[in-house]
Amino acid sequence: MELENLKYIWDAQVTPETPGAGREEMLALLQKKSQGPVARMRRNLIAEGLFVGITYIPMIVLYLVAFEGRFFAISVLLFLIGAFFGTYYYHKMRLLKEMQCVSCMVRSNLARQVDTLKKYVRFYLLAGTAIIPLTAFLSYAILHRLATHPTSGARLYHQLSPLPWWTNPILWLFFMIPLTIVSYYFNAWYINKLYGRHIKKLQELLKEMDEE
Repeated sequence: MELENLKYIWDAQVTPETPGAGREEMLALLQKKSQGPVARMRRNLIAEGLFVGITYIPMIVLYLVAFEGRFFAISVLLFLIGAFFGTYYYHKMRLLKEMQCVSCMVRSNLARQVDTLKKYVRFYLLAGTAIIPLTAFLSYAILHRLATHPTSGARLYHQLSPLPWWTNPILWLFFMIPLTIVSYYFNAWYINKLYGRHIKKLQELLKEMDEE
């Protein structure tokens, strides 16, 4: 929604009894709109959280029961990753709710919240990219340990693959490095689509309010 459209909505909402409505009231009202930047970011965050839950829970259960429970460590790893992002989503949702609080909204407070939100998004980009090599390294360490275990190694060897390519660290690096690079640019596009462009709209609105 462009600034001109935001102004139009505000002009349509303000009644003659409130001709001197302040800029803070204007901003608070815009944030309460169902199509406003903050409301859209909240919906995107809820969709992200549901997607993570729907995908991670089956994967955790799968690795927990597959191969007679030998991949229990990978299940724990996935659970910790899911819990990490779940905590992030919780704090981000709480921040977005605070940004929709009309009674506590002032211009300086909103500017601080927007800066905090930018830090959350930047952290999300870096963490979402770093999780690729970190997960690959830990997965390789777990699989290597299982494959070389004196009691379960030989059996696991035949269960997973007749050619244990997954025990070669060079191949892991060969796939991990380009995957990490691609993941960074994809995450940058994805995060900008879900959050970045809406943050820019809030920044533009704050800038316009300063110029009035």
